[in-house]
Amino acid sequence: MERKESVPLTNVYAVHYSEIALKGKNRPEFVRILRRNLKRAVAAFGEARVESREGRILLETEGEPSQVDSALSKVFGVAWFARASMVKRDYESIRSAVLEGARKEGGSFMVAARRSDKSFPMGSMELGRKLGEEVIEQTGRPVDLTDPVTTIHVDVLRNHALVYAAKTPGAGGLPVGTGGRVVHLFSGGIDSPVAAWLLMKRGCRPVYLHFYLAPSPEYALESKVATIVRHLTNYSGRSSLILIPFAEYQIATAGAPSDAEPSLFRRFMRVTAEQLAGVFGASAVSTGDSLSQAASQTLWNMAVFDAGSEYPVLRPLLGYDKEEIVQLAKKIGTYEPSIEEYKDCCAIITRHPKTRVKRELIDSLSEAYHFSDLAKRCVTLGTLARFDRRSPGPEVTPLLEVIERRKLRVRQPVKGAQPSFPLD
Repeated sequence: MERKESVPLTNVYAVHYSEIALKGKNRPEFVRILRRNLKRAVAAFGEARVESREGRILLETEGEPSQVDSALSKVFGVAWFARASMVKRDYESIRSAVLEGARKEGGSFMVAARRSDKSFPMGSMELGRKLGEEVIEQTGRPVDLTDPVTTIHVDVLRNHALVYAAKTPGAGGLPVGTGGRVVHLFSGGIDSPVAAWLLMKRGCRPVYLHFYLAPSPEYALESKVATIVRHLTNYSGRSSLILIPFAEYQIATAGAPSDAEPSLFRRFMRVTAEQLAGVFGASAVSTGDSLSQAASQTLWNMAVFDAGSEYPVLRPLLGYDKEEIVQLAKKIGTYEPSIEEYKDCCAIITRHPKTRVKRELIDSLSEAYHFSDLAKRCVTLGTLARFDRRSPGPEVTPLLEVIERRKLRVRQPVKGAQPSFPLD
């Protein structure tokens, strides 16, 4: 964006990142994706412009400040952001903006000036000291360089200066889209949404995979499952939810030993996830497992789940206890919908599973029930729902139609597979 040719929009935000700065030669790509995500986050509010300038990102938007603040606080990769005044890079313009801001509040203050453009005639310390003297003279507010009520920031850039006070913490982490895609087993309970959020914080884009009990996918699309995915889309911008019917699996494995059911079904979910990973360009499978939280999540049963996997299995919650997971769920806004009543596949699995299921048993049952072929058959009956932060409802399409439209076939996974069609 060339500012000399652009009409300034209503609001200007200074956006800072932290971890991205450590990425060396890869930093430009991380910044590019962060800029894209920021623009998408405020796209619903009208015209927006995003540019990189001298180690920071500047965002201009016509959005109402409270709405923009809410949207920006959910963009991963952002350390903090602040609504700023963009003024000419001369002392009088900077002084006017600083005094205007200082008059809005009371209490102690300090001025933190930074001169990125060394051609500016005053050094950072001199500029800060002189502006501080002006604030004292004009407002009578006391200076406190240790713990001020207000810190007034002044950033002198090459063509403009930024003046701002309140910094709003961002979501941190890395921009969604920099860490690849994962097929995420999604139940709609408390754990799996939190695991998805943590994956997004590390730059991954989850493709949600849910197995539903009802005769049609509408039951899941009208339930908390869709509600939670829609909420998580506020963090990712766009989401894909794959719905697979449970009935085919249930019929095919009707004679399975009851105490092996949880581990057997989890193995089937993993096989299905891996087949879909090849189609959706995912590089891993992920779960909401927390070590020893349930019988199916003991170390031994996790090993059975992973056995023979063609992809890494990620478990962001592995070392979290239940209370820590609940607190995270409340923080990100998924707790309340997660505890709503919903009958999922786990509701019909035995309540007395083994904590140490033998791998040989699950291997032999998987082979006997032809899991690879069964998973392919279930995929042909699946549904794909796409969510966009800017749209009130999902776009729903038969999964097979989506695959065939792109002349793809459900296949065994290929390590390092690239996405066959864009989900971003």
